[in-house]
Amino acid sequence: MIVELTNRKREILKEIISLYILTGEPVGSKAVMQRMKKPCSSATIRNEMAQLEEMELLTHPHTSAGRAPTTRGYRLYVDSLMEGYRLDFEERLLLNAILSEPDRDVPGLLRDVTKLLARMTGYTVLAFSREGVGTIERFEGVYVNPGSFLLVMITSQGRAVTRRIAPEAPLDRKAVETIIAVLNDGLAKKELGALTVERLLALEKELGEYRFFVAPLIRVIYQAMGEISEDSVCVAGMANLLKHPEFADAGAAQSAIAELEDPSRLLARFQDPFPAGLKVHVGSGEDGLDAASFVFCPFHLNKGSEGAVCIVGPKRMDYAGAMAYLEYLARQMGSVRGFNPGLPLIENEGTKL
Repeated sequence: MIVELTNRKREILKEIISLYILTGEPVGSKAVMQRMKKPCSSATIRNEMAQLEEMELLTHPHTSAGRAPTTRGYRLYVDSLMEGYRLDFEERLLLNAILSEPDRDVPGLLRDVTKLLARMTGYTVLAFSREGVGTIERFEGVYVNPGSFLLVMITSQGRAVTRRIAPEAPLDRKAVETIIAVLNDGLAKKELGALTVERLLALEKELGEYRFFVAPLIRVIYQAMGEISEDSVCVAGMANLLKHPEFADAGAAQSAIAELEDPSRLLARFQDPFPAGLKVHVGSGEDGLDAASFVFCPFHLNKGSEGAVCIVGPKRMDYAGAMAYLEYLARQMGSVRGFNPGLPLIENEGTKL
């Protein structure tokens, strides 16, 4: 028998999940009946709850008469059932106080933002950042001897990246000057990602007798830029996760803390820690961070850097509140600090009905 997800079932599911998020206790038919907009008997609600359980949107834990949401149920709730949350004046004031401070460095800003959000939400908060190099503003060369010279790359962020180059054939000072001039003419102030085969061939032609140098130079440039654009993670409110009964088990707590303390493991968990648009991941596992839910919000900094703030909590977390905090944060970063929050949509994943 195919069970239809009627408006009444949707309302009952919404009320059960809302109550479960507040209490953490299985929800019975009487509690739902008191919240229904249209009068409905307790027997009717129990029948609807049984059908919602058949649809794998609710579960019947232990011997309790009440129901609790499944991962599938949470997913539907986040996608289409929950009501929005509006930040109050004090919440907005606290966030604005940090975001409006002048001349803040990005790492310091993200540390303060994660600490404040962890305190305001009662959840664990992560900030992922990736320092982009933007463009190479100019190249410089320092002749050392016929067997080597230093290639200096000045990025649009004002960083100087130096690499020692050991050519296969000896070079004199004039040759180094020629190579640097060609690099400045062909690559300076241009996105390296836009480097085409045609551009490479043009560089080879312009280098003339030194054209053999193009491939190793490009390889060195890409490697150097990759090394200074590695991802980083900061975590605040780690102990908040352990306050929730879902992580009371010593094994689950130890597993979650171990992962939170290891940035490389955290980054490896996500296919893309810098998603396009606000994104919600509902936990589908039963242990450690597999049992947690994540709400992401990306932002793009000036000069090519990017990042995301992520609120981590149990599956019964306050999704509406978490999403409201992050959306407000990103939009204020855009208006106050000249950042682009990258919030075109809410991009959901997982089961949809």
